[in-house]
Amino acid sequence: MFRCPRPRFAVTVLAAITATMLTAAPPSAAAEGDRWMPAPGQAFNDGWKPLDGLGATYRPCQEVRWHFDRGSEGPDRNTMINDIRSGLATLEPHTGLKFVEIDNADSADLNFRWGDLVAEGWGSNVAGIGGPDGYGEGSVAFSNSVDWTLNKWEGRDWRRLEWPRPDLGPGWYSWKEGPGREALVVHEVMHAMGFDHVKDFTSIMYPQGAIPNNRGNLSSGDIAGLNTMYLNNPCSSEVSSDNSEESVPPAGLEISKPGDSADCEEYTTVSEKKIRVKKRGRAAFMVKVAQDQFVAVWDNDDELLVQWTVS
Repeated sequence: MFRCPRPRFAVTVLAAITATMLTAAPPSAAAEGDRWMPAPGQAFNDGWKPLDGLGATYRPCQEVRWHFDRGSEGPDRNTMINDIRSGLATLEPHTGLKFVEIDNADSADLNFRWGDLVAEGWGSNVAGIGGPDGYGEGSVAFSNSVDWTLNKWEGRDWRRLEWPRPDLGPGWYSWKEGPGREALVVHEVMHAMGFDHVKDFTSIMYPQGAIPNNRGNLSSGDIAGLNTMYLNNPCSSEVSSDNSEESVPPAGLEISKPGDSADCEEYTTVSEKKIRVKKRGRAAFMVKVAQDQFVAVWDNDDELLVQWTVS
């Protein structure tokens, strides 16, 4: 139930970003601690850049717990977990992060899943999507229908796959070449870590992974970005608190909008969700909100904690 809004903050809604799933942050997020944040007005070249308006998703030296929901996995894609493990291992030395596999999605800081990305509105050629779900949390989804997520693309190496085309005549064949599936994992995880697409063809963050962009390897620009946003920053004194089990009940997040009347009872709930609350009462989330909508955060006893309007 939405209560009469008492706006305290104003946030700017960011434009939607291709291959990321989230578009707006709570107003207190920039003061969340010692995560890397871009300086005001800081310019970035094509070698690497953070998502607009956002900094690093995780703290320096953080232990990032991850989970892969394989519930809808087909047998022709059942080795993807090997590429997730190797992709995360590729990122560790360039970030200082430690990726730890766990079996509980609710406790994970980084969640992987399969999905029908066409039905979700991402298009028929999108192999994966990734993005931050809030500060300290990210997620990645792989297409369960695109060719690049099949087991034949397992690994990192560049390859050329050929198959006969008797329908075209004797001796005809088709072929496709590109990097292995690990490059897809690294690309989407870097989105979840806070990185945007770039125009540099050699970067793993170039949006079209099938071109020979360093053949699936990290470019010098990719490494510079990973170092800047993660490895070169001092370890946080609160790293462990962000990776501990929940110590307080989860809170509720509600997005509401006004109706035709100014009466408080005319406010309509647009969406609601539970958000994880970590030790010391920290809650991190990212949501899509539109202009003139209100965001309210409630505790487990249905007491209003904070709310603000979007301008």
